[in-house]
Amino acid sequence: MIGRGGTQRDAEPLFVHVMRRFDDAFLGRLNFSGGYMSKSIATTAIILTFGLISTAQAQAPTSASPDPSAASSPHQRSATGQGTAEAPTGSESTPGAASSPHQQQSTHARMGDSASDSSGADPATFVTKAAQGGLTEVAVSKAAAASSQDAKIRQFADQMVKDHSKANDELASLGKSKGLQVPTSLDAEHQAIVQKLSNKKGADFDAAYAKQMKEDHAKTVVLFQSASKSTDPDLAAFAKKTLPTLMDHKRMAGDLPGAMHSAQSGADSKTQ
Repeated sequence: MIGRGGTQRDAEPLFVHVMRRFDDAFLGRLNFSGGYMSKSIATTAIILTFGLISTAQAQAPTSASPDPSAASSPHQRSATGQGTAEAPTGSESTPGAASSPHQQQSTHARMGDSASDSSGADPATFVTKAAQGGLTEVAVSKAAAASSQDAKIRQFADQMVKDHSKANDELASLGKSKGLQVPTSLDAEHQAIVQKLSNKKGADFDAAYAKQMKEDHAKTVVLFQSASKSTDPDLAAFAKKTLPTLMDHKRMAGDLPGAMHSAQSGADSKTQ
């Protein structure tokens, strides 16, 4: 309670304090001039006014912190830090991810060239495979030198006959010194390759020969790379010495006119 001219007590509500001041300052004058009824009406009006003010304050909404997920647009969600994670922009290149059949073929071809042939590490297996490959190179290249109408094909074929005949003789001598059987003629599989190629004529022959040389030298390079790690030091030395020539043959075969023609034809057939 507040005494006349005193101070407000700590526990006294603001409403009671205002009513007391109002009673002292204003309602007393109403009682003097208008009587008891006027004072009662004014008191009721003051009570109603404070009640309405208290109700309005209680119903007023409070400001809530913004919810990032409630943003209505991507720009708003970005501003509030809400949004989906970005997808990765990079990915490892795989053969299946190539956008065209030609790109997939090129990718698999590069992977095939780098594949390892562990059979070259075994001395007997290496001698057999290398000898059959070398005899095939000489046979088809002799056919190319005699049948091709392209000067570059004939020049390449002559070089193949010379280089592979020399390598075949060295391999045969080395294999025999170790008691290994060295083939001196083509088996059925390689004889069929020579026969199939010999049946072609003109541009078809050149394309088939170039394709065969490119594929054969890719396989032969891998075989000799494996043999260079052979447990037999003499065979390993032979493989290491021959590898540069074989790699040069592989590069030359890829530059042949027929090789480029056959590659383009293969790409066209894949896309049709």
